[in-house]
Amino acid sequence: MIEGLDAILSDFHIQTQHPELYEMAFTHRSYTNEHPECPCYDRLEFLGDSILDMVVGRLVFDHFPKDNSGVLSKARAALVDGKTLMRLSESVYGFASLVRYSQGERNNTAHHGHINEDVFEAFLGAVYLDQGFIFVEKIIIDIFTPLLPIALEVSAQRDSKGKLQEYLHGCPVQYVVVSSSGVGTDDVSYTVEARLGKNVLGVGTGHNTKEAEVNSAKDALRKKVGN
Repeated sequence: MIEGLDAILSDFHIQTQHPELYEMAFTHRSYTNEHPECPCYDRLEFLGDSILDMVVGRLVFDHFPKDNSGVLSKARAALVDGKTLMRLSESVYGFASLVRYSQGERNNTAHHGHINEDVFEAFLGAVYLDQGFIFVEKIIIDIFTPLLPIALEVSAQRDSKGKLQEYLHGCPVQYVVVSSSGVGTDDVSYTVEARLGKNVLGVGTGHNTKEAEVNSAKDALRKKVGN
């Protein structure tokens, strides 16, 4: 068994009769190329992705009872997008350290973030096959319910800031707090500039820096970045 896998299974209260499913979930295709007897996580990822979308879809449906399908889709997307799954896989549950790579791929860390996202979904697929839907549904609910209150905020942040990044063809945008008022009171306000180098693309205010960053990105998009 992969070193450390026992601890992961224990953390999730999984008593498995099929450890090979979890070994598969943490096996990259490069390792399979060198060890053909060890299948990679590709098929489990497909399965876990489908289950994750369905369960999180139900969560946002119940949590936002007055919102339309467009809002629900954005909330779900914010919760299950690559950045969220990568953070959960790497920083919260320690999945990244278990992934089996070929010797050459192990050093190719530039692509490992995406792989760690895939591994998270593959793990859910393995849990489903091993423990059944009710068990994996509970795991997903336990993981994502605490994130529901910030789903729309994250969606708005990634939407506006992401669109600005796309407009600039990936050029890095800096978000700089230029002023604040009412700090320590209920009427706190921050002003942030979205900058590309020394150029100010947009300015936004908000009750926290994240909101101000989003509004500065929106302002930059409204101005079409100076065009």
